[in-house]
Amino acid sequence: MLRLIHAFNIRPGVDADSFINWLDATLWEKSRPFGCLERKTWVFLDGIEGTYEQGKPARRPKYLNEAFWVSHQAAEKFREWLLSPAAADFRKRMFDGITDHSVLRYVDYPPHQATADD
Repeated sequence: MLRLIHAFNIRPGVDADSFINWLDATLWEKSRPFGCLERKTWVFLDGIEGTYEQGKPARRPKYLNEAFWVSHQAAEKFREWLLSPAAADFRKRMFDGITDHSVLRYVDYPPHQATADD
């Protein structure tokens, strides 16, 4: 399984609620046929950078859109669609509404495999 996170801020002047509703619905509609299992948007509350004793407030984008994919290949096929001419209008509307965009990909940490003595 692949976990993919888009981190971003909403561009000043864009209505956040309306934009997030559009983004969530459209991403779900477009990504599900490619193998997306679940999507949701999270709002950054707070955090620290450093140790608990000497940490400083973390500065991160306010929004995280999280997606779970059946495989890395499924997410790659969706990325191919995102880069295609068919997705040009979607890309324009998305990037007209956001700033500070980054994408993070995670895979499940493999369980420790104990070696057996033969």
